[in-house]
Amino acid sequence: MALALFGLALLTRLPFATSNLYAPDSVLYERGMAQFDPFDHRPQPPGYLWYILVLRAIDLATHDPNRAMTIVSALAGAATVALVYFLAARLYDERTAKVSALFVLTAVTFWAYGGVAYPYTLLGALTILCALLFWRAVDPAQPRTRRGLHLVVATTAWGIAIGFRSDLAIFLAPLWLLAATRATIATAALSAGVTAALVGLWVLASGLADGGLARFLEAVSIQSKFVNDRYSVFGNGPIAIYRNAYELGRFLGRGLYFLIPLVVVTVISTEARRIELRDRWRTAFITVWLLTPLAFYLFIHVGEYGYIFSVLPGLAIVAARGTIALAKGIRMPRTFKWIVMAVVLGNAAIFLLSDTPLSAHEIARHDRGIDEKVAYLATFAPDVTQVVTAYDDVLVNRYLHGPPVLRYDPVATPEFTLSLACDVAPRKPCSDGDVDVVLWDDLLRAEGPGWQEVRMPDGARLRIAHVPRSASLRVTAGLGVEIVR
Repeated sequence: MALALFGLALLTRLPFATSNLYAPDSVLYERGMAQFDPFDHRPQPPGYLWYILVLRAIDLATHDPNRAMTIVSALAGAATVALVYFLAARLYDERTAKVSALFVLTAVTFWAYGGVAYPYTLLGALTILCALLFWRAVDPAQPRTRRGLHLVVATTAWGIAIGFRSDLAIFLAPLWLLAATRATIATAALSAGVTAALVGLWVLASGLADGGLARFLEAVSIQSKFVNDRYSVFGNGPIAIYRNAYELGRFLGRGLYFLIPLVVVTVISTEARRIELRDRWRTAFITVWLLTPLAFYLFIHVGEYGYIFSVLPGLAIVAARGTIALAKGIRMPRTFKWIVMAVVLGNAAIFLLSDTPLSAHEIARHDRGIDEKVAYLATFAPDVTQVVTAYDDVLVNRYLHGPPVLRYDPVATPEFTLSLACDVAPRKPCSDGDVDVVLWDDLLRAEGPGWQEVRMPDGARLRIAHVPRSASLRVTAGLGVEIVR
């Protein structure tokens, strides 16, 4: 069954593989494949060295960094589906396992990321693999000596996984602690030593690849300070909780969709709680597993949709239990399969048929839109063109060659006015006369008169204003762009 689920997941990911790098971070990973240097954001700290090495190995066959990344994304997504089946079967039963796997299989954002150059399906796969191994170290059905062996195996996997996704060091630490309480002191100490050695190996290897350990650690320190100052409650106070909660809710909502009411049923249903609390170790395991990353996202930082893949597999299992509780609660057990079918088909329809963010249509439009925008702008003279982007500077510069690109940070500089004159703000190439100002990002708002929207064949768009060099570019509220004549 697990092999069939893996194959089905892989077959449903491959048709949606993209041809271009998906996001700015994808470009950074590509740069890291060419030269590993986290201090220079090749890729961003802490560098994810083991991930980069795997990509390099695959690239030896593909000769295409984007294809290497999408292959990893597809394989990791398929592995996650199979591993969810294994874990749910060990936590509960075969029925829960099958439903959980189907829920992950059709989760909208997880499906989407199975075809793009991003490492987040790998985050999901590593999370569920380590959780599966840690549960074998906690499982009361296992003898204590066997649990100790499983703990060493689990911590070995965890130590290696941290080299792929360093956030797992935080997210899975409470699971290790829970499992350690089920082993002898000697075994717990041994497992801690194994993890420390593997993490130390990753840090040393990253330091050697980055031109020295001190340089690597400085890069990590700078990145950590940036995250703390920009996003965390420690750097911004209580307002950070509101901002992070909004983003977390948005990412979870689009990741779960029809799974949300089933998760709620598991939490609020008296019958469901009664059943879950029969095994307190299992309840503690799932609670610690899910709440740790959620707390981090709420108080520190949740960067984008893929972050929630650290909890998506666990929430899918919780939703599967909610489906069973709902069918029992309405005293119509035969409705169970219809509830599952409705949720699976509902989420699949959102991905396949809708035009919502991270649907199949939106991913394809974004991917083809890069080529279409670049081809369209190739007809523009670079010296009288100014491209403006708020978030996609790295991606734009990867594919667009010629016109100067103005990139700004909407958070750090939400309000400014910039002259378009060559002598006031030198840009190369640049010549006097009228200039075409081009808004690349869809997120940017073209405000005021003079803008023309150009639609590409597959739906991507550019907003263009033909203005004299004496005009200025005014940005308001971060994303509003207006031409001041």
